[in-house]
Amino acid sequence: MRRTDQIPEAPARPAGMGDLEFARLLAGLGPFVRDRYGVTLAFSQAHAARLLTTDETRQAEVEALTAQGIDDGPLHAFMSNSLLFANGARHAARRTPLARAFAFPVMAALRPTIRAAADALASPLVGAGEIDFLAAMANPLPARLIADLVGAPPDDAPRFTRLVYSAARGLSIRSPEVVAAAARDMQALADYVAALIGARRARPREDFLTAYLARTADGDLTEDEILMQIVTVIIAGSDTTRISLAAGFGRLLANPDQWTALCADPDARAAGAVSEILRYEPAVGSLARVVVTDMEIDGVRLPAGTFAAPLLIVTLRDPQVYAEPDRFDVARTDHPRGHPAFGAGPHRCLGEALARAELEEALAVLARLAPASELAGPPATLRGFGAIRGVDGLRVRLAAA
Repeated sequence: MRRTDQIPEAPARPAGMGDLEFARLLAGLGPFVRDRYGVTLAFSQAHAARLLTTDETRQAEVEALTAQGIDDGPLHAFMSNSLLFANGARHAARRTPLARAFAFPVMAALRPTIRAAADALASPLVGAGEIDFLAAMANPLPARLIADLVGAPPDDAPRFTRLVYSAARGLSIRSPEVVAAAARDMQALADYVAALIGARRARPREDFLTAYLARTADGDLTEDEILMQIVTVIIAGSDTTRISLAAGFGRLLANPDQWTALCADPDARAAGAVSEILRYEPAVGSLARVVVTDMEIDGVRLPAGTFAAPLLIVTLRDPQVYAEPDRFDVARTDHPRGHPAFGAGPHRCLGEALARAELEEALAVLARLAPASELAGPPATLRGFGAIRGVDGLRVRLAAA
């Protein structure tokens, strides 16, 4: 049996090497590799499924912050109270009041609203020359939809959007300067949401936030937990979707045959295109778990306390699961039934239906309005192995036929 202290240590990344190339270099060292932060990385989809669904592991809680010497403040308050970083009964108590609101039928009913929002953003950009697609459409669309969902005034959208994307940076290990800025904006976002909650309690409406507050009124959630579940919805429902939209649209334009196929029948092909984008350009780099009881995977012993993380940018190209995994194919038929990009087990992404609806409707709108679109630079580059990856800008020209 291979002992944990024999798991290879990750070498330094060679200069200029991209994420996928480096991840594959690591995967070539063995089924598990320990990175510079002490995290044991897993590379196969089978190993990922085991780590994410077994009761031998639990969701990571505040360990990533503790490792950075952060034991209080806005980021700690978020992670301590969010369903994303909870386990067992506490996770269920935080998740249950939200689950019904994000069911697939409920999100399907929002599609006309999503379509209209995407159309309103995209239409003025068609024929406008070279644009930064990330700034002009991918950033504002999910943030505006989430802002509307929680009842934020439309005039607040620019500030709301900036706070959301800045605060989200605190969910991954970053430089001290970035963490400090993310913490400040996390506090500002929490204060903003607290004001929304106060206003809705004073003047209830027929909306998501009022319904959520009613469902939590007689429960055992603390005020901090109630607040942070809404902050969770805002962050989780915005950042990964804007990354996927920018990366996915760029990837489609970089593969004209795939873009042409989508434009020929957006209604039939948008869902497949989104599934392939989520596989090929995952917005989430890894999913961290903590081993709670000694376990063994393929002869490798992982003792209790091991911090383990399936590396999605590799597991989503597992040749044991996907035919020609490096080929981008919107007509691919070998996606697993439960898309691994949304995780697995009790912590499978609550917002999957909303994310799919936003991405499918946005791409369908672009396919109808601007089928002659083209890149004005390289496709968007995603970077990082952490919870939410970074994304560069995407320069494009939106053009009608």
